[in-house]
Amino acid sequence: MSMRATWLVLILAAVALRLPDIGNPLVDLDEQMYLLVGQRMWQGAIPYVDIWDRKPIGLFLIYAATQALPIDAIVAYQLAATAAAVATAGSIAACVRRLGRPAGALPAALLYLVWLELCGGRGGQSPVFYNALVAAAAWLTWRGRDGDRRSGLAAMLLVGLALQIKPTVVFEGAVFGIALLVASWRRRPAAARLFGDALLYASVACLPTLVACGVYAGMGHGDAWWFANVESIFLRRTTPRDPIAGHLFGSAIVLFVPVAIAAGGLAAATGDARRFLGGWLIVATIGWLLVPPYFNHYALPLLVPIAVAAGLALGRRPMRLLAAVTGAGLLLLSGYPHSGETVQDRRKLAALAAVIDRARAGGCPFVFQAPPALYTATRACLPTRYPFPPHLIQASEYRAIGVDPAREVARILRAAPPVIVTGRTPVDDNGRTPALVDRAIAAHYRPIARDLGVTVYGRTDR
Repeated sequence: MSMRATWLVLILAAVALRLPDIGNPLVDLDEQMYLLVGQRMWQGAIPYVDIWDRKPIGLFLIYAATQALPIDAIVAYQLAATAAAVATAGSIAACVRRLGRPAGALPAALLYLVWLELCGGRGGQSPVFYNALVAAAAWLTWRGRDGDRRSGLAAMLLVGLALQIKPTVVFEGAVFGIALLVASWRRRPAAARLFGDALLYASVACLPTLVACGVYAGMGHGDAWWFANVESIFLRRTTPRDPIAGHLFGSAIVLFVPVAIAAGGLAAATGDARRFLGGWLIVATIGWLLVPPYFNHYALPLLVPIAVAAGLALGRRPMRLLAAVTGAGLLLLSGYPHSGETVQDRRKLAALAAVIDRARAGGCPFVFQAPPALYTATRACLPTRYPFPPHLIQASEYRAIGVDPAREVARILRAAPPVIVTGRTPVDDNGRTPALVDRAIAAHYRPIARDLGVTVYGRTDR
């Protein structure tokens, strides 16, 4: 099949897989926060300063850019995510073709799209976007081994851009850089040239990060950028109550068949192809294991090297059948096509937002243990620069956000927010902030609405 026909099939497949979720405001908690940041940037908010999260600025810029489209805000970012998924799948197909297995190209790309749905990539999680850059960088790296330095530089620039969406891409970037340097040495075994190439590739890869750092430093917020992008990552801790083993087991079950097929493809590869794919798979796995507690979407970066390696085996009909049957079965078990979920979630969110809007009377509601999408739906002011609920609730975040969560929640409550929205306290809470909120609710609030697993409380003195 030609690449033109391949692209057409991938577009149709991506639309079929993702269409049921287009417009769903509650696909994932993380995406609600990214959208909130992206929207507030248009109102002048500066990430890390006025609204806090530790994701790199590239992710927020993507979400902000989608809000320039003249369509529904949620549909806009989800269409961008669909385009990124198609681009990633197309690059995977191109990689498999370049590795000499054209028969496995389309099946490998389709495998990626299916397992993207199964591993928490139904919407706009960060890997949905940076996987597109990594897959294209891998293709350029493999092409660059033939002596095309421009391909190598382009690959490193894509890696650098991906780093501004998710820092763990550094491991994959290192493998791509090493592959390019090995190719450079083979063309001309000179230490000076090798050192020059290494410096050039590293500089290009670091450029987007240096630009981001420089812009924040120029605004006088370099310390805020450094804390959010570097320090806070290492301050976050797992707790004994984090279900790490369960998350790992769940990911292993879902990925078992693709990994098995990829192992077969890796075994069939030879020489540089085996070393490149093997190294890529190893570092991608390391990047995954270094960031507990291993929620299902944490495994999304693994799908690109798995799909490329699997493509070397998917040229065989039994492997294609195994992948198709497993993928279809898991999709059905996951609830696909989630009939009615998007319509129901939009209706319920809109109803809650209407109640909050009436009760807040222009004030700032406090969305504590509830979807951040409520801030977006009401377009209300924020009572805190930490609107992502887990930052103020989870024990793992206690020393990682730059303030004491209990003091921040106490400060919010002293301002007497007109509305508090909260639900069931998670098992990994820090033990202090939920108690503060519960006491405030008991003393000054009454329930005025319930839905989506949360309760809206309004002040009794209003």
